[in-house]
Amino acid sequence: MQLFLGLLIGTAFGFILRRSRVASNACIRGALTLTDFHMLKLLLTAVGVTLILVFPLSILGIVNFSIKTTYVIGVVLGGLLFGIGMAVAGFCPGTMLAALPGGDRHFWWAVAGGLAGSFAYALVYEPLEPLLIRPLNFGKLTLPELLGLNPVVTGVGVGVLLLAGVILLDRMTTRQQAQIPDLARIGDD
Repeated sequence: MQLFLGLLIGTAFGFILRRSRVASNACIRGALTLTDFHMLKLLLTAVGVTLILVFPLSILGIVNFSIKTTYVIGVVLGGLLFGIGMAVAGFCPGTMLAALPGGDRHFWWAVAGGLAGSFAYALVYEPLEPLLIRPLNFGKLTLPELLGLNPVVTGVGVGVLLLAGVILLDRMTTRQQAQIPDLARIGDD
């Protein structure tokens, strides 16, 4: 049942990415060069709404959190490598799969790069653990814990702030944004 639910949610997520035109190389390039904020607004809206819904559901026991360890050096270096890979490929993992139905030829290079990166990470994790994971490791740190606030209030509050930021960003950038190609009509950019 969990596998089917995951497939259903993943398919819905891919559909939203595709219909919102975020699976476009042009949209990814625009986001990385800070000339198009369409993707940023979509993702911040998704995170904001999720925070507002998930934190109250956690109180009811419907949702359980799995908090990961906060190790700064590994996260910063991993984020840089991820960003470089995303810039080179023109896709992030979600948009890469959402681009598949459109027949984008770049898709296969992005998949190969993602698999190669995952394999390389598995090979170098143990030798690099003392350098990347152990220093600046803060354990399972959470924002509510750090601020000393109720988790639901913090989660909902951050969600509301993100949505307010999206509205503000939208008002500041709507006039200057380039038009993103409609992937449903052209299939590839």
